[in-house]
Amino acid sequence: MKTVTTVIRCSPFNSAIASEALRMSLGLVLGDNRVRVVFAEDGVYLLGDCSPETIEGPEVKRHIETLREFDCDLIAEQESLEARGMSETALEVKRMDRDEIARLLAESDRVAAF
Repeated sequence: MKTVTTVIRCSPFNSAIASEALRMSLGLVLGDNRVRVVFAEDGVYLLGDCSPETIEGPEVKRHIETLREFDCDLIAEQESLEARGMSETALEVKRMDRDEIARLLAESDRVAAF
């Protein structure tokens, strides 16, 4: 089993890139992969109010919920949350600092960054 980590750094606002990164991660679950998703920089906004009306883009919350149902690791970079004043998130995720995430990425067989 390969460990694949998707890092989402882009904003979900006015763009489909973050949504497509989540969809790609869902596709990877169907293979023999352990999938982890890291939300960093503006990607942490995916963990707030991400209704299509708010982000003016495609649905993302159901992708995140489906990843959770498949027991994928969902991780938010603590420094990114703090820098954006996000002490609370609408979705429950693990929080890790940059050093922990760097180790996690080094342990991954594949990393896809968006």
